[in-house]
Amino acid sequence: MDASNRERVLLVPGGCIVMYPEGWLLDPCGRWLLHFFADPKSLQRWPMFYMDKWSATEAGSPKSLINRTKVELEPALETWNELIQNGWKQVNDQFGEAA
Repeated sequence: MDASNRERVLLVPGGCIVMYPEGWLLDPCGRWLLHFFADPKSLQRWPMFYMDKWSATEAGSPKSLINRTKVELEPALETWNELIQNGWKQVNDQFGEAA
């Protein structure tokens, strides 16, 4: 497991290891971005995640925040996987705190 994936691994009750959703996804038309990130204040045993929806520029970078949702691990994973299956692409650029 490389260093970038090690940061995305979570040990959940029962001893299972889960890759949690973290990063940016761009919709197939390039109009929307979703940013998934862990709530640093949530407990590791019951992690919470933020999903920020952004409008995207023509270059595929965040333009303006539309809304923020806070969810538990399972709905965050379900949403991430569903979006990937529907053609959303992970964006490797890190937009930083300015986004």
